[in-house]
Amino acid sequence: MISESPMKQTNSALFHLGIALGVAALVMGGEYYFRHYVLFWMPTVGSLIVNDMISLLLIYGLLLFGIGRLMKTNWRAELAGLWQAAQESARSWNFTIWFILLVLSILILPYFDKIFWGRFALPMVINRYRSPILWFGSWAPMLKAIALILVNGIFVPIAEEFLWRGVIQPHLLRVLPPPLAIGITAVLFSFKHVLVDASWGRFLSLTAFGIICGIVAWRKSWKNSAVLHIFVNSIATIVGLIRGTE
Repeated sequence: MISESPMKQTNSALFHLGIALGVAALVMGGEYYFRHYVLFWMPTVGSLIVNDMISLLLIYGLLLFGIGRLMKTNWRAELAGLWQAAQESARSWNFTIWFILLVLSILILPYFDKIFWGRFALPMVINRYRSPILWFGSWAPMLKAIALILVNGIFVPIAEEFLWRGVIQPHLLRVLPPPLAIGITAVLFSFKHVLVDASWGRFLSLTAFGIICGIVAWRKSWKNSAVLHIFVNSIATIVGLIRGTE
């Protein structure tokens, strides 16, 4: 068996690194633009939180469609696999262990984030324009709850896991050892939230979140990490709505 030449190996490595970093840049830049600019161009649907969820739906819908087309993704098969992964997770003790680890990271690590760099903030560029139009203002609480649960609780976890653990991480795994590929993906995933939020307040907790999801995706598939992500996001969203923190 003839091995690839060093030049071909280098070109292949650069190709996979380029794909990974290019998709990461698209996700970061796209979410920043839609949540800081497009959000305010639209008429306010109940409240700005609903608009925020709509902007997430738009940008991740575009990314899933565009990147899915380039990768020739069979979404019917992928969603069927996601449902199967959900059924498997419901019967697996491993899922419970990963879920507990995620919850612990979310509860504990923000304290260290606050100690290390809680006082550091990034500049946030926001569209100065505000649409004067308000739709369904009296329905704001109901629309807010529905939007948060459907978008933040279900849709965004699927989109993020497909992009980060289904596209970016596998390309990094082609050229890097698994611990490094998983770690870099997790750091980029967390840094995306730092940029969008203009805050380092969740950097460690979301890096840990990304590492756990990355390990699950590496051992199983991005659909398994998506199930875990959906479970955590949905519970956190519902609890936040009940406590009035969302």
